Formats: sequence, C-alpha cells, structure tokens
Amino acid sequence: MKEEHIFEAITDFAINECMTKTLLENQLYQEVQSQIGSQIELFDKLNLEKEKWLVVDRLVSLHTESGALYGRIAYQQGYKDCVALLQAMNLIKAS
Repeated sequence: MKEEHIFEAITDFAINECMTKTLLENQLYQEVQSQIGSQIELFDKLNLEKEKWLVVDRLVSLHTESGALYGRIAYQQGYKDCVALLQAMNLIKAS
C-alpha cells in the first residue's frame, strides 16, 4: 500500500470514527455550532431572493469545503511529521 493511501485510510478512520465523539464532547465546538444556528435563523429572516440566496449558499459551502480540506491535509501532515520524527529518533525504520 502506498504511503499516501495509508495516510488516507488513517484520516478516513479518524474523521469517521473518532472525530464525531471528540467534537460532541468539545465545549468550544458546541458553542460555535450554537452560534451557527443563531446566524442561520437571522439569515432566514432576511428573506433573500432565491438567486441571492444561492450565491450566499455557494460561498458558504465553498468556505466549508475549504476548511474541511485544510483540516484533512493538516491532519495527514501531522501524521507525516510524527513518522519523520520517529524515524529521526530511530524508533521506526524508514521504508
């Protein structure tokens, strides 16, 4: 299995299996989710025309996608950095 595939598998497992529980237990994350809910309510009250609403929706969706991708890449980079550190300390062999 190629190294990139290994990091993808680890990331998928961590995101799908571990992060949900971690996020549900994180107070700061829950506060941000609550603020998002409040802003959605305010946004709904704007009664924007469908065309304007779709532009805003697409912009928010792209920001969300960008943030998720950033998190995924940062998570994988953290694993790569950990592997490099363990190799430098001769605790694991370089392949």
